[in-house]
Amino acid sequence: MGLERLGDIVHQGASNRQEDLEETRKRNSIVETEAEAREKGLDIPTPQPPDERCEFCGKVLHHEGVHIFGRVVAWNANAQRCDCEQAVKKWAEYDAEQERKKQEEEQRERFRREQAKITRLLGKSGINKRFRQRVFQTFVTDTPARKKAYSVAKAYADNFEKHLEDGTGLYIEGTNGTGKTHLAAAIAMQLMTEYQIPCICKTAGDLLLDIKSAFDSGSTSERDILSVYKEVSLLIVDDLGKEQCTDWSISTMYSILNERYEKMLPTIVTTNYNSDDLVRALTPKITKQRR
Repeated sequence: MGLERLGDIVHQGASNRQEDLEETRKRNSIVETEAEAREKGLDIPTPQPPDERCEFCGKVLHHEGVHIFGRVVAWNANAQRCDCEQAVKKWAEYDAEQERKKQEEEQRERFRREQAKITRLLGKSGINKRFRQRVFQTFVTDTPARKKAYSVAKAYADNFEKHLEDGTGLYIEGTNGTGKTHLAAAIAMQLMTEYQIPCICKTAGDLLLDIKSAFDSGSTSERDILSVYKEVSLLIVDDLGKEQCTDWSISTMYSILNERYEKMLPTIVTTNYNSDDLVRALTPKITKQRR
């Protein structure tokens, strides 16, 4: 038990009260000095590292040790943290920076696992060659509308960390040739190449075809491939409304988009339709039966 708890003792904030430290030390079989260990009659196979002094106030700082079954089994490599005001501030900043690095590494690891899943089920990137050629550098801003669209899309990509946190997506509506697909793909390419953030960018038709093909082939389950679209950091559904509309396609697309909404995962949708026309396009046609 003492070994498992040593890290908690070493890394707790210097702002803790001294009596709390003493109680924790007793509870976890911690000794402060080699002299204290001798007083307890403990075996000391390894000498205690030399004491250090606080760089701010000069207080002597010991290297604490753990004892189990009458034997000091380890001395902490780091000396105690001083409780003077400047030392407390320094260690608070240090701990905050270490926590930030830890969270960044955890996020990178999550991205690596996410990309591995995409690679296994959809291929290397989940983005075909047509989309990979569309980047911000090649987008033509020759009209005020295009300049505004570019500005919005670039700002979204540059601030994606915030959007990943709050689940904010984009809905890009426009006729053929307005550049909506180019900008959506450019967002994905920036996130993947600069930040290694996994993205999937597919037309609505291709997305549904992938799911149906996987189910029909039996190579993987429909549930597994659906989970890729539901869990990827950024999903881009291009040309929504152009796919063949059936009860199955509507329920499948709804399942993906609704779960992403519930999980607060960002989604970008592009479409040629305005809102009213899109509703009509996504409404399955009912064939009248003859009486």
